[in-house]
Amino acid sequence: MSTPPLPRALSVELHVRQPGLDVRAQFRAPPGRVCAIVGRQGAGKSALLKAAAGLAPALSGRVALGPDVLYDVKAGEPSSGIDLPPHARRLSWLDAQAHVFPHLDVRGNLLYGRRVLGRLWSQQLGPEPAAISHWLGLDSLLRLRAEALGPAQRVRVALGRALAAQPHALLLDNPLGGVPEHEREELLAVLAKVPTRFRLPVVLVSPRMNEVIRMADEVVILHEGRMASAGPTAQILSDVSLSTFLEGVHAGSVLEGEVTRHDIEWLLSEVDVGGQRVTVPATLHGVGSKVRLKVRARDIALHREVPVDTSTSNHLHGRITQVMLAGEHGTYGAVGVALSPQLDAAGLLVRPGQPLWALLTRKAIQQMGWAPGQPCVVGFKAMATAVSPWR
Repeated sequence: MSTPPLPRALSVELHVRQPGLDVRAQFRAPPGRVCAIVGRQGAGKSALLKAAAGLAPALSGRVALGPDVLYDVKAGEPSSGIDLPPHARRLSWLDAQAHVFPHLDVRGNLLYGRRVLGRLWSQQLGPEPAAISHWLGLDSLLRLRAEALGPAQRVRVALGRALAAQPHALLLDNPLGGVPEHEREELLAVLAKVPTRFRLPVVLVSPRMNEVIRMADEVVILHEGRMASAGPTAQILSDVSLSTFLEGVHAGSVLEGEVTRHDIEWLLSEVDVGGQRVTVPATLHGVGSKVRLKVRARDIALHREVPVDTSTSNHLHGRITQVMLAGEHGTYGAVGVALSPQLDAAGLLVRPGQPLWALLTRKAIQQMGWAPGQPCVVGFKAMATAVSPWR
């Protein structure tokens, strides 16, 4: 059995040019973690990812796996430096096309990575490909060819081939883009397990925020080829000021918590978010499961005190951090809130308060006199909350 590669972080800093767009960005993905690159269509996400993989040229920059340099070219010196070909970089690629070799059956596709790497190849699956096949649910499909596979099955086969090649990192460019919507959730659950199961750095490009919320540890936002922001997923996706690059009217906040209770009678679940309880529609995730909650900024109301006559079930304590108005005479404004920090029995800080944004009318903001530093109560309905498991 071959020895798997030692886990190393993937570091990328590149200058890429394509028609009508100049891309300059950098990111880092440690082993077992996911960096998501997001932004509007045409922001340069796929171009950056392809250049990192060696599938498209870069003007300059550096790509490295730990201390091992895969690409290192200085600006203005394209003929000098290091530029390994794609196969030598050992960065497996999976995109929406989920390419499956039509002349090979599923078994042959899984073994292809071993063959191109010069390893011994036989008609029998070795221990590692066999384990991957079983984990991906491919055992009953091994003799089928590409034309007999559905879109979701093709993704599983392409993913299996990528993993069987023992890559040093996995690059995902909208991998579920060709899969029917009703089949995506099951595949997303599989993809979410890859980083920790195989101790791989993973880079994800996806236009669907639910996939980013489910998988990403870090997020890089690209806008017209430049980095608009980067940082931890919950922090970046909870900044409504970045919504123009992401979700528009669906912009909101991402809260991280843990399932604490299920109410079978009312089909509700409870999630602990920094020591405060949030009620959500019943979730199948067990008690103790880590989850992320998405709440749209326009679904949030702010109060001075916990209201007593309301159908809103969630009331979280926090403090105003920022008020942004959409122009002097605009209709609305965004109010930033930091939820109250979690303290232990001795009053020591356990976890700082998570950020959250509310989108309110300018009239409501001015009539309530909301200003930074003021305490507040954040209200939203259970049905306004989307729950996603978190790796």
